Amino acid sequence: MRKLVTTLLGITLLASTASAQIVKYKYPPGPPYRTCPDTLKIFDVEQSDTTLAPCHPAQYSPAGGDTVLGIKGIIIGFDAKPSAFAFYIQNSQGNPFGGVQVFSGAYNYAGLDFGYALGDSVAVYGTTQEFPAGANGTTEIEGPDIIQSTNDLVVRKISSGNPLPPFKILTTSQMSWIPGSTQEPWEGCLVRVRGSLRVGRTSTQNGRPGLPTNSFLVVSVASPSDSVLIDGNTLTTFTPPSVGTLIDSIQGIVNEGTSGSPAFTSYRIQIRDSDDILGSFATSLSDAYPIADTFTGQQDGPVILGTSNETIRMDFGRRVDTATAEDETKYSLASGIDGSTVDLATVTNGGRSVDLNITSVRPEGASETVTAAGIGSQSCPSCLMSTQNRTFINGVLSVAQVQAAAPESLSGSVCTDRSKFGGTGSAPGVRLTVSGVGTGQFGSLQYMEDANAANRSGVSVFGPSSGLQLGKRYLIAGQIQEFGSETEVVNNVFLQNTGNPGIPPVRVGKDITSLTDSTCDAAGNIDNGEDKEGMLIKIVDLRVAEKRTLGQSFFAAGPCCTFLDTILVSNLNGVLNAVVPPDSGSIVDVTGILHFASGTFRICPRFASDIFKHAFPTGVGDGHSGLVEFSAFPNPARTTTINFSLPRKDDVELAIYDVLGRRVALLAKGTMPAGQYSKKWEGRDDSGKNAGPGVYFLRLRVGKEVFKLRSVKLN
Repeated sequence: MRKLVTTLLGITLLASTASAQIVKYKYPPGPPYRTCPDTLKIFDVEQSDTTLAPCHPAQYSPAGGDTVLGIKGIIIGFDAKPSAFAFYIQNSQGNPFGGVQVFSGAYNYAGLDFGYALGDSVAVYGTTQEFPAGANGTTEIEGPDIIQSTNDLVVRKISSGNPLPPFKILTTSQMSWIPGSTQEPWEGCLVRVRGSLRVGRTSTQNGRPGLPTNSFLVVSVASPSDSVLIDGNTLTTFTPPSVGTLIDSIQGIVNEGTSGSPAFTSYRIQIRDSDDILGSFATSLSDAYPIADTFTGQQDGPVILGTSNETIRMDFGRRVDTATAEDETKYSLASGIDGSTVDLATVTNGGRSVDLNITSVRPEGASETVTAAGIGSQSCPSCLMSTQNRTFINGVLSVAQVQAAAPESLSGSVCTDRSKFGGTGSAPGVRLTVSGVGTGQFGSLQYMEDANAANRSGVSVFGPSSGLQLGKRYLIAGQIQEFGSETEVVNNVFLQNTGNPGIPPVRVGKDITSLTDSTCDAAGNIDNGEDKEGMLIKIVDLRVAEKRTLGQSFFAAGPCCTFLDTILVSNLNGVLNAVVPPDSGSIVDVTGILHFASGTFRICPRFASDIFKHAFPTGVGDGHSGLVEFSAFPNPARTTTINFSLPRKDDVELAIYDVLGRRVALLAKGTMPAGQYSKKWEGRDDSGKNAGPGVYFLRLRVGKEVFKLRSVKLN
C-alpha cells in the first residue's frame, strides 16, 4: 500500500457545523435511496445517466450540493491564472467520463504553498456542482461551503510522477464547438485533434465578435470539416495565430462554456501551454514587465535626469529560438529616442521568456513600451515574429508609489482619490511591478506593505498566484484596479519572494475618528483612513458596543475614554469563528488590516491573538485579563505556538487530542500563578514520535473551565 501524504488546510472536517449549514445532502445517501460506496469514481460524478451510473451524486440532490468523499485521479492541468483557481483530474486509463474539474477558488494548488504538479495522484473531498447549459454546463468539485474565498476543499496526495492518461484522438467533427453527443464524455479529459488544421477565425479579428479572449477556431484542411474552438486564455495566455496558419495537431483539456453574443453553450479545447500546439509557425509577444531595477535618476519638471539599470521580463506565446531571441538588436524601447538602450537579451523560463537588461532614462512610474520583431520559434527558427509591442510602467515601484493619489483625481468638482495607475472606473490599468512585505491573508484578498510602514504604504492583492506569507518580501507584476474605492493589485503574472525582512511595524493609536474618516483629501492636509488603507494597524482601549454571537463582526467604540466613534471589527477571514465574542462594554485591543468595503473603513483581525480583552478599562487593575485567553498561531502550521493567560492562580492542564478524542501530547499540567504563558507544539506525541499531519484539538483546562481550539498540522 502506498503511503498517503496529506495536505489539509482550512476547515477539513466535512461534517463540521459550518459545512452542515450549506451542504444539502451528504454522500453517499442511505435508505430509502440506494446504498453507495464512500469512494466514488470520476465516472459516477460526470455520467448523469443514472442507469449507467446509479450512484451519480446529483440524482439525490435536486439543488446540487452533495458532499463526495475521496474522488481519485491524476492531475492533468491547472487553471493557475488569478484570481479563481482550479485543477483537473482524470482516471489513469483515459476512459470516457473519466475527467473532472476541481475548483479551488482563491487557492492555487500549482503555487508554492501547495506545490502540486502534473502527474500527482490525488483524492479530493468536496461538493459536486453541476452548472446548467446556459451557465456554462461544467461539472466540478469544490469545497463544501461553496464559497470562493475559503479553503475547505480537502486534497490528499497519494503519489507523484505518474504518467498522464493517454490522449483521446478525436476528429474535428467529434470535437465540434457546437454541442452534440460526442464531446460530453470527454469533458475534463485530455484529447488531441490531428491535422492538417487551418486557423479559420480568431478573437482578434475586427468586426467578428463572439469568440472568447485569446481563442480561435480551426478546421481540417480536408473538407468537409466542423470548427473546433481552441481556448488560449483560461489555462495559459496564448495569442491566436493569424487566420490561415497551418497547424499539425492541437491537444488539451475539454471544457464546456459559453461563447457568442447572445451567449450559447459551446465546447472547447483548453491548451495548457504553447507546447499543446504543434506546427511550424511564429511565436508572439504576450506580456512585458520589470522584474528588477536600480534607479538613480529623477525628474525635474520636463527634464529627465539620471538613468536606471533594469531587467524587463518578456513572455512569449511559444518557446523562442535562442539565436534570434538573444540578439538584442531585435528589441527597442520607446524611450530609445531619448537615450535608453537594450544592452543584453537572455532566454529564460524554459524558452518561454526573454529577460532584457536595459539602461533607461525614464523615471520610475513613467510609461514605457518595448518592441520586438524578427524572433523565431523553437520549433521553427525561420518562422519570424512580426513587429509586436507591449506597454508597461517603468521601474519596480513601492506600495506608497502605487497608493499615491493621482493629482487629477483630487481636482475638479468630484474628488475621488484614485491611484494614477488604475484604469478608467473599475478597469485595471497598465501592467506594472510593485514590491512589498506580506502582512495578512484573507482568502482571495491578501495584503502587503512597505517595510517602513509610512502613510499609504499598504495595498491589497486580489487572488495572487501564491499566498503572501507574513514578513516575506515579494515582487509582484500585475495591474492596479480601484475596486469599491479600495486600491488592489490584480491579474498578477509574476510573483517572486525576494527576502524575509519581517512584518513592518504595526501602526498603533487610540483615535479611530481619523481611521474611519473617508473624506477625499483634496488639499492633502487630512490624516484619515485613506492614508492607512491596507495597512497593519492596532487600536487600543476600544469598548465593545454590542453583544454578538460566535463568528459575527461587532462594533467597538473609542477612543478611550469618551468612546464617541465606532469602528467595525470585521470577520473578513473567519477568525472570529474561533474567538469567544467579548461581552458588550468590555475593553479590547484589536490588531488587523484596515480594509475599505461598502463605503466604510473597518479593521480585520488576522488571527485570534489579534483581539486582546482587558479585565478593566486601561489604568485599572494589575494588567491581566479578567478572562482566560487562549489562542494558537500559526494555524495551519508544522509548529504551532499556543498562548494562554490566567487571570488568577489556578490548576491548569494543556493537552493535544486527535479527532478520535485520544490524548496525543501533554504540554502543561499543575498549579500556575496569574500571568501569560506560551507553549510550542512541534507535532510530536508524548513519546517523541511525529504525530503526522491532520486535524487536532488543543484542550486547555483552567480549574473547572475547559477551552478548545481546532488546529491543522501540516506535513
